[in-house]
Amino acid sequence: MASTVIVVSGDGENEPATNSIVGISPALANNAQSVLDAYTAAMPKIDLSALMPAFDIASLMPKIDTSALSAIANVQSILPKIDTLVPSLNISGVMPKFDYASLMQQTGIAEILRAQESLLAGLPDYSRVLSGIRTDWLEALQPQIDFTATLQPILEMFRSLDWDSITRPLRVPDNWPDDTHENLPELVDMVNRDGIPAAWVPRSEVLTLLLDASAGDERSEVLIRHRDEILDDCSEWLEDLADPVLDPILSIAREVLGACRNGFWKVGAISAVQVVHSIVESLHWVSDRQRVAKHHILTMETPYARMLEQATRAPLVLFYDDWNPLSGKPRPAHLTRHVVSHRLGEDQVNERNCIVAVMLMASLIVTVYQLDLGQKEIAA
Repeated sequence: MASTVIVVSGDGENEPATNSIVGISPALANNAQSVLDAYTAAMPKIDLSALMPAFDIASLMPKIDTSALSAIANVQSILPKIDTLVPSLNISGVMPKFDYASLMQQTGIAEILRAQESLLAGLPDYSRVLSGIRTDWLEALQPQIDFTATLQPILEMFRSLDWDSITRPLRVPDNWPDDTHENLPELVDMVNRDGIPAAWVPRSEVLTLLLDASAGDERSEVLIRHRDEILDDCSEWLEDLADPVLDPILSIAREVLGACRNGFWKVGAISAVQVVHSIVESLHWVSDRQRVAKHHILTMETPYARMLEQATRAPLVLFYDDWNPLSGKPRPAHLTRHVVSHRLGEDQVNERNCIVAVMLMASLIVTVYQLDLGQKEIAA
């Protein structure tokens, strides 16, 4: 989920104003400043004053609606809200989407755009002014500038940037804490070994608790203790989601969350299992026990370009585990689609498994939406 947003903070007399770059890493901020410095130093100093005609500025200035200016002044109070939307960028199926509709509703940008239109409507026709500008100076100036030498320092600066560290935060779900890459072994263990979803839900505070807990019962206790918060996270993501590919199941998914909110977790979990399987089938993802690990498992070697999708897929390895009572193997305690569908019992819809089922449903739906996986399947 990005544009660079400069926010000026401070409370007037009590605190000096400070500038901070929101939504990007300190590394990107420092590198961007270095590029600007290199560009400034490299560009030649050109005096164009003698080439420009004299203008009557007063006659050219439009009459400005001062009420529009007050609307534009509100940008300062709006900018901090944009940071919460940054992780929803969408770049070639690797970055998540930037939800412009949500931005317009949540920040009131529409008011600013209307003010901008009001200002632009009063601008005069500058074509007659521009026609009087001499252009022959361009021909005289061109031989004097060696653009290759001018741009070389800037190109070298761009080559030296650590693009992986700069873009890495944009290629993971927005609920992952800033230090997730340092705790990646714990996250890999959790999604593979416990089958607990980690993409988009739960919120970062609960995810941190899960990563700090030991595998098995301790992580299950964290899920149960924060069940209401997890349900709120799932509901918040799916409440206003709209996607042509997902529309057939979105209403059902919302009813699943409604059932859980009314205390019918078992009914909701059984339905969530079916929703997950339906989405996997529609994407033509592997679901047979013999191949799920190869296609869905998350490893430390997974490139960041695939981290978001693979973190969503990883819980499917346990989800598609099967069991036959004649095999002699113990009955799975973790959530499995096969046992829910063919050998349903109380153990498969316990508190822990019900929460996992609902989380997996929400996590999968959001990733399909953010990466346009459904649209890609249709195009194929």
